[in-house]
Amino acid sequence: MTKKTNYIDRHGHPRFRLQRKVGMRCNQKGEWVPHIKAFYGNCKKEAEDKYIAYMAENHIEQNRMTFSCWGEALDVFAETVFKSSELANSTKKKYLAAYKNLLRDTPLMGRPVNEVTALDIQKIYNDLSQCYSTRRALHNFLRRFYKYAELNGICSDITGSLVIPKGKTKPLKEEIEVWEDEEIQSIINALDGNPLRLLIVLAVNTGARFAELLALTYSDISDGMLLINKQLYEISSIDDKDNEVLHLEPVKTESSNRSIPLSGKVIAEIEKHKKLQREMMQKYHYDNRGYLFTTCNGTQYYKRNIIRSLKRLYKRIGVPYRKFHAFRHTFGTNLSRAGVPIEVTSKLMGHASIDVTAKYYINIEAERRRDAVEKIALFSFPDYGDEKTKG
Repeated sequence: MTKKTNYIDRHGHPRFRLQRKVGMRCNQKGEWVPHIKAFYGNCKKEAEDKYIAYMAENHIEQNRMTFSCWGEALDVFAETVFKSSELANSTKKKYLAAYKNLLRDTPLMGRPVNEVTALDIQKIYNDLSQCYSTRRALHNFLRRFYKYAELNGICSDITGSLVIPKGKTKPLKEEIEVWEDEEIQSIINALDGNPLRLLIVLAVNTGARFAELLALTYSDISDGMLLINKQLYEISSIDDKDNEVLHLEPVKTESSNRSIPLSGKVIAEIEKHKKLQREMMQKYHYDNRGYLFTTCNGTQYYKRNIIRSLKRLYKRIGVPYRKFHAFRHTFGTNLSRAGVPIEVTSKLMGHASIDVTAKYYINIEAERRRDAVEKIALFSFPDYGDEKTKG
């Protein structure tokens, strides 16, 4: 396909020339005038990319007069401000993808910044069919843009009145996925002699999140308590999905900082794991640097590699695949089965609110109610228990 061009350079080559205002400057007469600069490429996109790169490299102060349209303002904000924000790279990538896929190609992008209204954006929100989290990502990106725009005199913040349609709520059964007792026992037994055995034991007996478990050190275990205060995240550059590195950081919220009591059985499993790890370090000549979970090279695990190993294990022993977070759900469900007060469960799981914890109790309470009415039936039908046994 022939690339669209609009200019012939001095060598006779077809190019695309993009002229953009990049700020203000003084001319030879000392007048303060717009600074117009030309950007060239083999096609329009190449020229636009050079313009965006120029704006980013020169840290040009943005103001209302700089932008010819809303789309240009959003693009420059994305490149010069948003990509260098404090958000995690995974979050940035999600927000930018939502902006690119849901908004960037709409006719609204060609309007002047100050002519875009809250009603215009609300109509776009109402017409979107993507999942709520994706729509929320777009909204969060626009909120950040308008906050920046208002502080820098570009335009007023119009996002305060916007509402994201939530659509249908998923059934509770889709939210809570738990392992059966027999399945957990099969998994743990099949991992005997494998360093991942302790990972599963801790996951189902402490409810710690995947990232929290991979960040654990032996110094986090003291006096029969497990301290959770950090997490191991895989982060990648915003523009390169494959360039992932491991990053240790504090847990996200204050409520996630917690101490979890360890049973005698779990402590015995830790000692067993420590002995196995010492043997592996001697065999493969590496240092675990105090971490509970490392590869035979002494490096920390990537989640995807552990998931791959577990999938193979599940297939081999004949248990269904469930996400790793199901171990955490199982911990919360087992606490409610054991009659642990919801306030205690909430603290052990590091939930910010009891409302989050309550979902583990709903199904359990339904089971208890069913058991209760079955027992009551025995008073009216003495032979009911025998009939159930025969059935």
